[in-house]
Amino acid sequence: MSVPAKTYRYFINLDERGEFYADVRDENDNSIFEINGFKIFEDGWMRNKNDIKGLKGCLVDLGLLSDDDLIEKEV
Repeated sequence: MSVPAKTYRYFINLDERGEFYADVRDENDNSIFEINGFKIFEDGWMRNKNDIKGLKGCLVDLGLLSDDDLIEKEV
């Protein structure tokens, strides 16, 4: 029996020159992953701050999300 897909939300909390902080939250508004700085971009997981596909790939690789889960960007 498969687990139903979940929807996670991606928040960019700080995006200023030289500083970046974002997080991914579950359906209960708990932060499950934080991006503090630019390492996720430097490591090639995300091409830019809006690369949801790259972010999802990273979180699936880390075992935090399944392939069926969704990430939506909050504006």
